This record gives sequence, structure tokens and C-alpha cells, in this order.
Amino acid sequence: MHGWQTLIQGSQTCWFDEQLFPDFSAEAFEPAYWQAQDAVTGQSRGRGVTWFVRHRGLSLVLRHYWRGGLMGKLNPDRFWFSGVENSRAMAEFRLLGQLRALGLPVPRPVAARLQRTGLCYRADLLIEQIPGARDLVHLLREQPLSKAQWQAVGSLIARLHRAGAYHSDLNAHNLLLDGDDQIWVIDFDKCGLREPGPWQAEMLARLQRSLRKEAGLHPGFHWQEDDWLSLLDGYKAAQPVR
Repeated sequence: MHGWQTLIQGSQTCWFDEQLFPDFSAEAFEPAYWQAQDAVTGQSRGRGVTWFVRHRGLSLVLRHYWRGGLMGKLNPDRFWFSGVENSRAMAEFRLLGQLRALGLPVPRPVAARLQRTGLCYRADLLIEQIPGARDLVHLLREQPLSKAQWQAVGSLIARLHRAGAYHSDLNAHNLLLDGDDQIWVIDFDKCGLREPGPWQAEMLARLQRSLRKEAGLHPGFHWQEDDWLSLLDGYKAAQPVR
């Protein structure tokens, strides 16, 4: 049995964690709701604006789902509706809950929404922000990681693979390190649980390409190929003995 509540309000369907939002309203997906409470703590810009807000002493991240590429220019944020469970926000919300139940370090899902318009929908997600965490790109622009930290990254990826957790875009921006040296994984849009297969090696290869790309973009980026060997050492050590 899942651990969330459902709110249906007109064309909107929302899932939410009642423990965190006992008085939940769909307005929580609107930046103006948080601005009116003076609860916005920051924002970042990518395809759109991601908002950082405070709620009941917690830091939360509010994200709208946007399309990328050429399609995104023509249709920025509408997706084909094929059922509530299949919508991007609900799928990511549910997966985060499943991964946390398995003890994996991923953000806590707080709420998800789809707004249906005819055959299409728009989507939003609220998750808990990981306190004191910074992504590997920002860290490596300032300082190197230790061998033990790289091994911890590899160990975490092995844990994901043992759980069957497929990440569609495992790059250096989606791996975070907090103040306690805990590695976290974020951004599980279009991800899921799978049986073992070639996707596991592809996830590792994508991360390696990402690190090489960032090293080429940023002079003085603190990453070298030997660090990848340390990551692989951690990955192999965390794999079950066959």
C-alpha cells in the first residue's frame, strides 16, 4: 500500500505526503503561493525556473516539467496523457518513494501534480532539498575528491544497480555530496526499476562521459582518469560475490 494521499481538484490530480502537508492545497505548486508567505529561499534557472522554498522547517524544491530540444520550442511543457500513474511527476514521485524504502539516498518526495487539458497534461513535483549538499561539478571546480570519496560514489552506483534502479541521465550534476560525506542521487525523471542488463554499463559510461566533458569545460577541474579507477574499485567492492 502506498504512503501518500490523493487530491482531485477540477482538472488537477495531486499526490502528497500527508505527514509533511496535513493541510495540503494544490496552490503549493504555484510560486506565488510561497512568495505570498515570504517562504521562497532561492531559485535556479535551467529549462525553466526551479524554486527553493521553506515549509514547516524543511527546505523543499519545486520543479515544473519542461520539454527539451526542438519539441520544447514548439510545445514547452505539455505531455501526452496516458493515465495518471504514467505521468512524469507521479512516476518520479512513486519511484523516489520506492528507492527510499530500499534505503537508497535519494530525495524525499513531498507532492506531485498533473493538470490535464484535453489529451495533454502539465506536471510539477515537490521534493525535499538535501541539506548542505552540492553537486560534483561545483565541488570539483574547487577541489579534488579523495580516493575514498570516489569509491563511495562507485559503491552507491552499485547499490542502485543491485536494486534495479535505472537512472536515465546519471551525470556529475545529479550526484551530490553533503557535509557528512554522504553521496546522493537526484533527478529521477524518466527513470525506473529494471532487471539487470546492458543499461547498467551504459549508466557508468554516461557518468564517465559527463566527467570528461566537465573537465574540458572548466580549466582546473579537479578530475583525472585515475579517479575513475577509484570509482570502479568502489563499484566492484560493493557488488555481490558470485
